[in-house]
Amino acid sequence: MALFGRHREHGSTPDGTAAALERYEYVLATAQPDQQYAVHAEAFGRLTDAEREELRTRLTEAVAPGDAPIDARPETLARVATDAERAASGSLARILGPLLPTVAAVVVASPLAIALFPYDYGAVTGQWAEDAEDDGGFF
Repeated sequence: MALFGRHREHGSTPDGTAAALERYEYVLATAQPDQQYAVHAEAFGRLTDAEREELRTRLTEAVAPGDAPIDARPETLARVATDAERAASGSLARILGPLLPTVAAVVVASPLAIALFPYDYGAVTGQWAEDAEDDGGFF
């Protein structure tokens, strides 16, 4: 997945942030629009008022005038962000800009997002993958 590769290539993010960005990219690529809306509404609800206003400004500048958010409520921002991502895949990462790591971290911690990951993909370490391959005496 290459959407956020520029962060990892330049070493500008700690390992945990790089993993969150990778998982967030996976959510954007695989989640249905209603799922994207739900995880973004939750994530945007955890932003500060100033961050939500910044996101509103960024969305307003990025979308058509008739599609701009009318307020900075998390639900409104999530609707506009989901529509923007559906209209142009990969655009949301650019729109989020400096808010991207914060939003990605909250989204990938969401139970809804976690449910979207394959069994070993949501693990912070490779432990789940190793456990999945070790059938032990169960099978």
